[in-house]
Amino acid sequence: MLKKIMQLNALSCALFGGLFIVNGAGVAGFLGDPPVWLLQVLGALLLANAAHLILEARKPVPPRRAVLYFVAGDVAWVLATIVLLAGGIYVTTLKGAVAASGVAVMVGAFALGQVIFSAPAAARP
Repeated sequence: MLKKIMQLNALSCALFGGLFIVNGAGVAGFLGDPPVWLLQVLGALLLANAAHLILEARKPVPPRRAVLYFVAGDVAWVLATIVLLAGGIYVTTLKGAVAASGVAVMVGAFALGQVIFSAPAAARP
């Protein structure tokens, strides 16, 4: 199950990364007023993260340290989204706030799943 979650996380990163690079201006308009260059840089980082996720997920047993690295990134994404929404920073449209919230929930679910399924079997609920 861990590998499936990591693959879905990679797919999400690749799709959003590509979207941010190819249509940064459209995404900026949808969200509100983030700088297009910032979305494009974020897109490039997401693509790199997607590639790294795929490489680690292909290993017979993804190393827990690598999994926790991805969990930390997912948690950072969720926290950054909360800060942006609470502060009215960059995400200033209703549809953008709803979409950003939905993505944050999905990313948080990836983090939780990666933690649960990377734990030793005896420690799982």
